[in-house]
Amino acid sequence: MTSDKLIEKFGLLLNMERQQQKEKRDKIRTLLKKLKKQKVVLRTRIDQEQNPQNRKRLKRNLKVIQAQRKKGIKLCKSIKCK
Repeated sequence: MTSDKLIEKFGLLLNMERQQQKEKRDKIRTLLKKLKKQKVVLRTRIDQEQNPQNRKRLKRNLKVIQAQRKKGIKLCKSIKCK
């Protein structure tokens, strides 16, 4: 193989890797948006809930969603999410 062909193949490989990162980043972004919406809904439900047991359960779910968003944001930043 000539050096031109090797360079071309290497370039194609890098483009594929970038494309995969972009797809992963886009999926993470959509998941983060969904989690943010769930977070807002849970907060309003917590404010409206009268039963202490249900309130406690909702708060626990809110903490789980917050932890998942935090991990997602960290992962998104690690793959250069803007």
